[in-house]
Amino acid sequence: MSKGAFKSFIKDAKNRDSYWVENAILEFTSELYKLMQENGVTKTEMANTIGTSPAYITKIFRGNANFTIESMVKLTRALDGKLSIHVSHKDSRVVWRDSIDGNKSRREEAKTWATVASTVGTRNKKVTAHG
Repeated sequence: MSKGAFKSFIKDAKNRDSYWVENAILEFTSELYKLMQENGVTKTEMANTIGTSPAYITKIFRGNANFTIESMVKLTRALDGKLSIHVSHKDSRVVWRDSIDGNKSRREEAKTWATVASTVGTRNKKVTAHG
């Protein structure tokens, strides 16, 4: 496949909802796995916490689960985390940073900062959301 054909393929894929669904699943499961590792929680422990099987947790990390917001919240809370959902302009580049208060040791007390560098016009925007 030529470089031009590949770019065309990617551009076409980004016009489909399925591309964005898979991207959201990948981002969610990557963050969930990272939180699981940071907390030293095994798949079995996580499964026991939410009352499911370790096989279901494996299915999640393979990207084969059909998520609801409720299931995403349950999975995140099982790891002492907090689910944050953000909507932005399609041309925005969003960067999330967790800021943890020095007196707190858990992420549930984190403040979430989102920096949105808008490509629409010439202005850069900084949006702050405290969780």
